[in-house]
Amino acid sequence: MRLKGPLLAACLFSCGPPRQQVAFYSFEGSLQGWEPHGLDLQAGGPEENWSITSDPAASYDGPSSARFFLDNVNGAGKIWLERTFTLSPPGRYSAHIDFAVRGAKDGVAADQLIAGILPAPPRNDDALQPALRGPGIAGITWATRSYDREIDGGAVTVVLGISGGAPGRILYYLDAVTVALTER
Repeated sequence: MRLKGPLLAACLFSCGPPRQQVAFYSFEGSLQGWEPHGLDLQAGGPEENWSITSDPAASYDGPSSARFFLDNVNGAGKIWLERTFTLSPPGRYSAHIDFAVRGAKDGVAADQLIAGILPAPPRNDDALQPALRGPGIAGITWATRSYDREIDGGAVTVVLGISGGAPGRILYYLDAVTVALTER
């Protein structure tokens, strides 16, 4: 009879509400642990033709945002911020990201948003492909976007950025990023 109490307590503990991790980033004075990456950039050094920095020039939430600059000489450059989140315990999770994005001029229809939740950091075009969203990013007005995905494993990598669709200089801003990971 004494076994019922501990067994009931163990069942209630393991059957409790799902675990959830929620994090918010608004790039105040830094990239807050997000790492900048790029692919398909013109040769000659990445610092010469792209950057991702914290910038007070435009913000959606707070005094700063992340500023994405790409001198897209070859018309195929992709730059993004990424952050890997450990899932504890490993298993099946619902992943949700929402954020605000805007351009420095009217949106270029050929530019694509990069927004994804991936099982590993992307290091080539094939790995980044699932994160490419339809062409046309917001113009000079802030627009909010969100993305959801079910994922299995012990970690996920969130990627947010731009893929230039035509040669020329591109300037976009990202702010108010929320990442929510809920155990299923």
